[in-house]
Amino acid sequence: MMCGITQKLLLNKALIAMTLLLAPLPVVLADPNAPPPWVLTVPLDIATATDWHLTGSVCARHEIPLAFRINGEIRERRVDVGAAVTAGQVLFQLDPRDVIEQRIASEATVASARAETENAQRERERLADMLRKKLVSQQDYDRAATAARAAREQLTAAQAVLQQARYAIEYATLTAPAAGVMIAVSGQRGQVVAAGQTVATLAEAGAREIEVAVPEPRRAKVPITALALVSGQTQPLPVTLREVAEMADPVMRTWAARYQFNDPATAPALGTTITLRFAAETTTQRVRVPLGAVLERAEGAMVWRVVDGRVQPESVTVLAVDDEFAEIQPTLPLGTPVVALGVNRLQPGQAVRVR
Repeated sequence: MMCGITQKLLLNKALIAMTLLLAPLPVVLADPNAPPPWVLTVPLDIATATDWHLTGSVCARHEIPLAFRINGEIRERRVDVGAAVTAGQVLFQLDPRDVIEQRIASEATVASARAETENAQRERERLADMLRKKLVSQQDYDRAATAARAAREQLTAAQAVLQQARYAIEYATLTAPAAGVMIAVSGQRGQVVAAGQTVATLAEAGAREIEVAVPEPRRAKVPITALALVSGQTQPLPVTLREVAEMADPVMRTWAARYQFNDPATAPALGTTITLRFAAETTTQRVRVPLGAVLERAEGAMVWRVVDGRVQPESVTVLAVDDEFAEIQPTLPLGTPVVALGVNRLQPGQAVRVR
């Protein structure tokens, strides 16, 4: 009996506690006699156009990967990275023993095919004479003529194989296709390489360019002109865009752009680090406000302007932001005071005191 009364008392206490928790909290109204809050205002000021830049390096317009046309073991390496070479200069040499043996075998095949051809030709001529004397049949002569033609074709094929063997001996020597500078050399003495495997890269002498990586937001409007800043030089060099890659780098998601020097004589050495400075776009009027002056709401960005001691919202378009300031495209004239701090605590038409 006592247990049932105790349970009812506990149940009643729980219901009372839940009722208190679910009851609405009292609304605390602002004191109507309290003075208006202080706000800090700043005037709308025109934003100074800022340049942007990309960093790249000087490279040759034509960079040629060099490779052997045949397989083999590198016997000699005659160049190093940075070496200036002339057209036709020997860079690498493969062990030629295999190709020399191939040439010897091909020469023997040609000699054998030539002997077979001469023998088949003599046989055809003998049977032609006998055919005129009606000592052999036309069928015998046709077989001899066919054998002579087949022998000639075999000789032609053998001579072609011999010519390939002679070319292979030439291919065992890798020469520079043009004058320039070696910017990469990977082949080493004793290394076995396959045909087409790159063993060096040649920067061809001539025009020099600057290659930079353009980020995706800038890809649509890559500037045509820029100023190249070289470390240690005070005078920038004018450059002009020559090409932009059609495909992005699969890892960095950037596009390679190449700028050429307006005066080729001023181009620095290969590999020099260059900073390209681009002029800021000035087609849209921008004003600058502290970052804390911009309030983002569901209807968009806005600022608070002060009119006769009260704040009024004004919609703006944010064009750019940095660590301290926001550049906006407003509908207000320059010099209009806007609230710089505490913008999230204000209401339209609220009275304020300007500090």
